[in-house]
Amino acid sequence: MAKITSTKDIIMLLLYAKGYKGQKNEPIRTRIRMVKMVFLFQKEIRAKFNLEKAIPDSAFPDFQPYDYGPFADQIYADLEFLVNLGFVNPRPSCSDKEAEEDMCEYEYWQVSSGIAGGSDNERNNAVEFSLTNNGLNFVKDGNLGNLTAEQWEGVHTFKCRCLEISLYALLRYVYTKYPKMATNSKIAERIFKKRNV
Repeated sequence: MAKITSTKDIIMLLLYAKGYKGQKNEPIRTRIRMVKMVFLFQKEIRAKFNLEKAIPDSAFPDFQPYDYGPFADQIYADLEFLVNLGFVNPRPSCSDKEAEEDMCEYEYWQVSSGIAGGSDNERNNAVEFSLTNNGLNFVKDGNLGNLTAEQWEGVHTFKCRCLEISLYALLRYVYTKYPKMATNSKIAERIFKKRNV
C-alpha cells in the first residue's frame, strides 16, 4: 500500500481534499497559505486524526521562523516540481497586498535557491494552486494510501477552515499559537492590528 512519504504527497493531499464549497481540488491561494497549511497540518491535524502511521515525521519539512512566520523552502521546491511534472496547475489570482507579500517570500526563495525569476505573470499576481487531471488521477489511483472516511473528513474540515479565512487571520492564528515562529516576521505588528479581516 502506498503512503504519504514526502512534502510533495502532503501538498497533493491538501490540494485534493474538499474545500469550503464541498468540492474536491478547490484551489489553495498563495504559497504563503500553502506553507502555513502544511505547518498546521503537521502540528495539529496529523495526530488529531491518527495519521501518524500514514504520514511519518520524515514527510514534513523543517520549518524555520521567517519573514511571514513558519517557512520551509522544501514546500516551494516541491510545488515547482509538481508544476513541472504536470500534476499541479498554478493560476494567477487577483493582485492585492496578499500577492505582494506572497511574491516577496517567493522571490527570496528563488534567490536563495539560485533559481531565475518567475514570469511577469507570477511576479505581479498571487498564484492559486490546484491539481491537474494528471494530479487528480494520481491521487484517485491510491498513490497516497488509503485514508479512512473520518481522516478525509478531518482533512476536509481543516482545508475549509484554512480557505474560509483571510491570509491575515490565518497568520494571526499561527503567530498566536506558535509565537516562536513569528519571531522574524516583518508583518506581525500589522497582522495583530487587522482585527476585522
